[in-house]
Amino acid sequence: MVNKQLKKKAQEIGNVPPHYELEIEDYAQKQKKKGHAYFIWKDPEDPEKQIIVELASDGALLTFSTAAGLEQDKKLPDAELKLTALQFAAAHHPATFMKFHFQAKEERGHHIRFVYTKKQLGLSLPNSGFLIDITRSGQIVHFLYYGEGNKADIPKEFVEKEKVISHYVNTMSLRLMYDVIDDEQLPRLVYEPILPGYNYPADVDEIVPDQHISDERTENGAPLPPLEKKEETDIYEMLGLTSDMKKVGERDFGDELGSTWRKGTAPERKDLSIGSYFATRNKNTIKMKTDKKTGKLKAAISFMDNQVSGQYSTEECQETALQFLYALYPRADEFFRVNPIRIDERGRVRNHFSVWYKGIPLRFGAARIIVNPETGKIDAFMAPDIDPELLETINHKPDVSADEAREAFLSAFDVRLEWQPDFSAGSHQHYKLVYKPIYPPYIDAHKRKKKRL
Repeated sequence: MVNKQLKKKAQEIGNVPPHYELEIEDYAQKQKKKGHAYFIWKDPEDPEKQIIVELASDGALLTFSTAAGLEQDKKLPDAELKLTALQFAAAHHPATFMKFHFQAKEERGHHIRFVYTKKQLGLSLPNSGFLIDITRSGQIVHFLYYGEGNKADIPKEFVEKEKVISHYVNTMSLRLMYDVIDDEQLPRLVYEPILPGYNYPADVDEIVPDQHISDERTENGAPLPPLEKKEETDIYEMLGLTSDMKKVGERDFGDELGSTWRKGTAPERKDLSIGSYFATRNKNTIKMKTDKKTGKLKAAISFMDNQVSGQYSTEECQETALQFLYALYPRADEFFRVNPIRIDERGRVRNHFSVWYKGIPLRFGAARIIVNPETGKIDAFMAPDIDPELLETINHKPDVSADEAREAFLSAFDVRLEWQPDFSAGSHQHYKLVYKPIYPPYIDAHKRKKKRL
């Protein structure tokens, strides 16, 4: 289809109200989505209300999402909602009933999601089929079409399950860590398994991956060095925020408040493409998130144009990151360890400070600070998920021994067959059959009770 036809069809599918404005109109912007057409319309009176439609080059619907005209005045039975969802999918992809099988129904607040996939050996192929969200009143609000996938080779001879279990059991270890469980306010002290980061091939002819375990959580790091220059630090100045910048946006993220600060005026959009949309929104801005309760900075990213070049060494950039960290966490040396710095593809210095307390790490807890050597400013910052000082409130001595934890873990360990994308075949649409480990994600170190999946 030509572009005008694709746009017209997208408008019809989206049932776009006349007063909505076209915000994005993009054709074949991304190479991996070559030939796709992507549209977003928004309500000028309420920008949160959007209609999104993505079409293949032949006009087939790939993505649909709407927040327009939602009604909650009635509640239909699940069976009727499922039929409505299937009729919508079949209207845009007529072979739906023949190709795909029901996988799951998920409760998602005011919506219900139905998931359909293609199956081989009774097992679902990942990234196949489609998913669809529908309100309880019967309105389709989201549709995502994956398609049929591709080749899935069935092994001629399967590896014995007991051999696979033995492989994992002999390789795994448990380590004490602090972790935030089930969105609780405080972290717990737990034993967490460290296993090879792969799924075991089900075909006897497949090569078993290297057994080396690489886990960022186990990186010990080094003690945090003291500041060479102890001076008053303005974290916002270090981010490049200046007095002539104005707040041009604010957004509520629940526990956090987001804000956007811009220097000068926003540039005019060159066109309605996705690239132009983000370039216009981001140019010469600094975006931040702060904790509503404490006012502490949680994240920041700079899109400021560089005015100078090549002034600061890697060591100076690392010192800047340390100053920033100590400004946010005056007792940083009690809770952070420093990991080796890395230089990214843009030549920026990436500093990674992992969180530890009493010799025990916080899972995925780290402060990440990127320093731009051309400006000496902070280009990006991400805080740990929790305030490190909360770890002081936790008993760091386990009541459950390592042997007890291992016994509890092994009693619940199992493997099951699954299809997974086979990237070695040169395409994410090829699949191979594997044994996936199934195990409790943690053993509570203070309770003799294991957490099951």
